[in-house]
Order: sequence, then structure tokens, then C-alpha cells
Amino acid sequence: MLKEEGSEIRMAKVDATEETALAKQFSVTGYPTIKLFRGSEKPPLEFTAGRMAEDFVDWLKKKSEPPASRIDSVDAAKAVIDNNEIVVFGFFKVIIIVVLQTFLFSLLTCFHFINFMT
Repeated sequence: MLKEEGSEIRMAKVDATEETALAKQFSVTGYPTIKLFRGSEKPPLEFTAGRMAEDFVDWLKKKSEPPASRIDSVDAAKAVIDNNEIVVFGFFKVIIIVVLQTFLFSLLTCFHFINFMT
């Protein structure tokens, strides 16, 4: 599914019965276990929703979206609200990179998806 859509997401399969040290390192205790690795500095996210391929693909797409996006209209804001369970908007008169980075970092520690309006 992802390959057909031209996605750059790459998947790997590990046989945890053979790779027991790796399974222990990432706390794999049941099968199937699906984890998303995004950079070496963060612990992986564990997929816990549904068992259908579509559930997994939808989850991966959502997790690979940018954590923030610029919203330029009320209609765009309504669409973001309608399509997300949790939305946080930040309003800035002037975008100052340090302030914006601090805003995003503090929110990213709490939420996976943040949208902001400027």
C-alpha cells in the first residue's frame, strides 16, 4: 500500500524468536508487535490501534506528517479540527524562530500532532 503510493516510509520485519536480544531491548513480549522508529534519539512509538493493514497505513501516514502546519483560513482551521482528535493553535503576530521552536517543542512533548495558525 505505501509503496504503491510512492511513500518514503520503509518497513522492516524482525523475527523476535530468532533475534531475542533485539526483542528484549525493545520490550517485545507479544506478537505481532509494530514499532515506529523516528530518529535514533527518541524511543520508538508502539502501534496499538487495529490489526487491519489500512489501520496501520493510516497510523503511519499520520505519524509521518509534519508536527505543525501553517493555517491561513478559517476553512482550513475547521478542516484541521474536523480531522484530528486534539488540535492546538498558536497565534503569533510575528514569527520569531526561537519562540516558534520553543512553542513546538513544548507541545511535541505532550501531543503527536500540533497545528498552528499564524
